[in-house]
Amino acid sequence: MTEDFDFIHDEMDDNEGEEYLSRSEKKRRSTARQKIGEDLARMPITAVRSFGLPSALVAAFEEFHKYSKHEAKRRQMQFIGRMLREVDTAELEARLSDYHAGRASATADFQHLERLRDALMNEQEGALDEMLETYPSADVQYVRQLVRNGRKEIAAGKPSKTARTLFRYLRDIEEQ
Repeated sequence: MTEDFDFIHDEMDDNEGEEYLSRSEKKRRSTARQKIGEDLARMPITAVRSFGLPSALVAAFEEFHKYSKHEAKRRQMQFIGRMLREVDTAELEARLSDYHAGRASATADFQHLERLRDALMNEQEGALDEMLETYPSADVQYVRQLVRNGRKEIAAGKPSKTARTLFRYLRDIEEQ
């Protein structure tokens, strides 16, 4: 009879190193992993590969992108969520936030250049001065020529090729 109690005490000693998690906490963690998986699934597969995930997990994401049916995608997401249990999600969350911050910054830069190009093309007052103040190394004569040609194209009702050229020029200056 005492042998039975010894077994229970030995089992309790084995579980001392483990942290007790309530059922609700387990569900919260599972849902968080599922959301990380969904966030990764919305990205292009090339971006997912750049995160340094295990090859089996990358293959699961590649498989996910092949499916078109909702139910198949849902099952694959659950599978990915289970596989994410083996991955350090804290590091993965940090990488995801860096990725999203970089994309947001790139989008903001792109929109700023579009607004500047549109202001130049629409003859907004002070647009050229703003551009020269922001980018002092810009070739003013070339920018004026592009703006003049772009306005002629717009007046003629043609698609403005020079507006795209002006945008590329502004982007190149921004990168320098």
